[in-house]
Amino acid sequence: MNLVKSIPKENPNIGVMQREWARRAGFFFLFLICGLAVFAFGVDYHTLFPTNTSGAFKVGLSVLFLLATVVLRQSARWRAYWPAALAFLAASLTNVATWYLAVPLQRWLLDLLQLSSETPSGLAVAKLVDAGLRLAPIFALVWLAGDDLGSLYLRKGNLKWSLTIGLLALANLVATAIAVAANQGGDLALVFASLPWWFAYALINGFMEEIWYRGLFLKRLQPAIGAAGVIWLTSLVFGLSHLFATYIEPSGAPVFGIIVFTLGCAWALLMQKTNTLWGSVVFHLAADLYWFIAFGF
Repeated sequence: MNLVKSIPKENPNIGVMQREWARRAGFFFLFLICGLAVFAFGVDYHTLFPTNTSGAFKVGLSVLFLLATVVLRQSARWRAYWPAALAFLAASLTNVATWYLAVPLQRWLLDLLQLSSETPSGLAVAKLVDAGLRLAPIFALVWLAGDDLGSLYLRKGNLKWSLTIGLLALANLVATAIAVAANQGGDLALVFASLPWWFAYALINGFMEEIWYRGLFLKRLQPAIGAAGVIWLTSLVFGLSHLFATYIEPSGAPVFGIIVFTLGCAWALLMQKTNTLWGSVVFHLAADLYWFIAFGF
C-alpha cells in the first residue's frame, strides 16, 4: 500500500485565466487613463485643470493617439487593438475641433438667428454646433478606417425593445420632472413654453454623447477588456467626467457622479443588448429633459 501522497498537479487553466485577467486589468487601467485624458482633462466644458484651456494639450493628445493607432496597425502582435487607439483618437479630435471652431461658429449662428445664448432657443442652437463639431471627426475617422455606422451602433438592431425602454423612461421622467417643478412652485407656463427647445437640446446632446462616450468605444475596446469591462469602463469615465459639471454645486458632485455612472451602465447595457443606440438616446434625452424641467425654470 502506497502511503506517500502524490502532489497535486497545478491546473494549467488557472494560470491561463490569471494571465487573461491580468491582461484585461492592464488594458482597463490604461484605457481609464486615456478616457480621463480625453473626457476630463481635454474637454473645454470646465476649466478646473490647466489642460482644459490648452489647445496644445488637445492637439498633442490627438497626435499621441494617432501615433498609437499607426504603430498598432502595423504590429502583427498588437494589431487587434488598433481600433481602440482609433476610438480614443476620434474622441480626442472632437476636443480639438470644438476648441478652435465652436465659439466663433456659435456666435456667428446666434447672431444670424438673432438669438441669445442665455435663452432656451439659443442654448439649443449652440448645442447643435457643438454636437456637429464633435460628431464630424468621429464619422470621418470611422469612414477612413473602413467601418460603417453600425460600428457606432447607428443601426436598426432590436429597435422595438430599444425604443420601448427609452420611451417608457421618457414618459416617467418627464412626468416626474413636471411634478417636481410644480411642487417647487415653478412657473409651469414658462416650463411648457420652453419645453420644445429643451427637448431639442436634450435630443442633440443625447445623440452626440451616446456616440461619443459609448457607441465609439463599446465594440472597439471589447477585444481588450470584454463586453462587461467596456460597460464598466465607459460608465466610470462618464461618471467621473461629470464630477466637474459647472451646473452642479461641488458638494453635490459625488452624488451626481454616482447618478451619471449608473445611467451610463444602463445605457451601455441597453445598447449592447439591443445592438442599437436609439433607445439609449431616448433614455438619455429623458434624463436631460428631467433636469431642465425640474431645475431649469
